[in-house]
Amino acid sequence: MISWQAMALNGILRFTMKRPGSKPIDLTRLRESTRNPSRFTLTIPHGYSVAAVRGDGGLQFDLVEATGRPASSAKVLVLYLHGGGYIFGSPKTHRQVLIAMAKAFAAPVYGLDYRLAPEHPFPAAVEDAARAYDWLLARHPGSQIVLAGDSAGGGLAIATAVGIRDAALKQPAAIVAFSPYSDLAITGASIETNARSCAMFNPKGIREAAAMYLAGADPRDPRASPLYADLSGLPPMLLFVSRHEVLRDDTLRLAERAVAAGVKVQVVERDRLPHVWPIFVALLPEAREAFGQVAAFARQITALRVPA
Repeated sequence: MISWQAMALNGILRFTMKRPGSKPIDLTRLRESTRNPSRFTLTIPHGYSVAAVRGDGGLQFDLVEATGRPASSAKVLVLYLHGGGYIFGSPKTHRQVLIAMAKAFAAPVYGLDYRLAPEHPFPAAVEDAARAYDWLLARHPGSQIVLAGDSAGGGLAIATAVGIRDAALKQPAAIVAFSPYSDLAITGASIETNARSCAMFNPKGIREAAAMYLAGADPRDPRASPLYADLSGLPPMLLFVSRHEVLRDDTLRLAERAVAAGVKVQVVERDRLPHVWPIFVALLPEAREAFGQVAAFARQITALRVPA
């Protein structure tokens, strides 16, 4: 049984996202709907601050810090990559999940404002995430970095970890991904079997967004679709997915391949919840429960030394 809040959100998403998704993507409408987030979305709780930070080469972040725990002295920090199909969204639209992540890891969170398609198609987002990680390593050489993200950002977090391993850089401490979009070839059975039950997406919209981002590139390129990457040597992962979303199999197949490659993986599956339900942490009791699981995962990563 899901909460009444989740039932209401499912209804809203079906009307505002799934129904328009049966038509060609209206990028102007999508971006207008998120360009000026509500005061509710932008609320900053007592004891936390959010500041704009600029990195090298034009990188832009929103940095969430707890009072008295500045990023400059952090032993752990989180690089968060927002969702939005690589075509919309920003750290501001995801402010509440950035704050929730900061609480769960007792750590500062850098939300990267990476370049979006179609103006900046693949591999622009991958390049930005890699540069952001390099910049954070140089800025915080003594810190452990956690990679996290939702949907496209979740897939991007995993692809970034693969690139970090291949470049022989200091490895991330862990990965947290909410419904990671890991297969832009869109071969999972759930894209069709869950077409009716998914509250957020139609298969048509998923395929159109992928084509917009790829701009003719190979959808099985591991940088775009980490499902096809060699996942060996990656850090522990915590993955969340709804059994009733069209992208369910992106998470479950990725988890299977990661486990087969020797990666420690925890998967949290829930029924009847929308895609990336943990990001609705200010609305859903199920999302707050999910962040309790994120906090527990953080404490399991003993090298992080996260306080209980």
